[in-house]
Amino acid sequence: MADQLERYRWFIVALLALPLLGGIFLLPKDRLSDPAELQITNTNAVPADIRVYISGAVQNPGVYPLKDGDRWIDALEVAGGPSKGADLDAVNLSKRVQDEDQIFVPARGGDSPATNGQKPLVNINTANEAELQALPGIGEVRARGIVQSRTTEGPFASVEDLLTRKVVPQSVFTDIEPLITVQ
Repeated sequence: MADQLERYRWFIVALLALPLLGGIFLLPKDRLSDPAELQITNTNAVPADIRVYISGAVQNPGVYPLKDGDRWIDALEVAGGPSKGADLDAVNLSKRVQDEDQIFVPARGGDSPATNGQKPLVNINTANEAELQALPGIGEVRARGIVQSRTTEGPFASVEDLLTRKVVPQSVFTDIEPLITVQ
């Protein structure tokens, strides 16, 4: 019996290897190619709709929904355009809107009611370093610290956060408090 097994050994090996080899050659070629690229979509994405309040010398003042990336000119168009006598040179129409922006379009020769003839308030959540340096007691280092704080710790909830986060000393805060906002 061992002699017969030895004689048919190669035949048995070939018979067992045949289905294996046949399976390799008969498999569809697309199964052997690289797998398709997986596309992932973020289902938790924040909606791009934002709300902006437009007031002053516009046809229809009010709160309007806009898309992220829209500009102030788009907000003005949504509000029906400027009213007669609007001073569009006093408004940066190329600025991008942000959620909760208030856009005030003054009338020619008029001042913003929020500022009563003074410079507009500096928003510490959106101002760049140069705008922050225009404030008394804020130099290059403190301006960089304000920007870094809002980048690492998130936007300021109130102007007092400058003190809470120890970004500026009390003496500087007292000078700039009436000149800054977080809205």
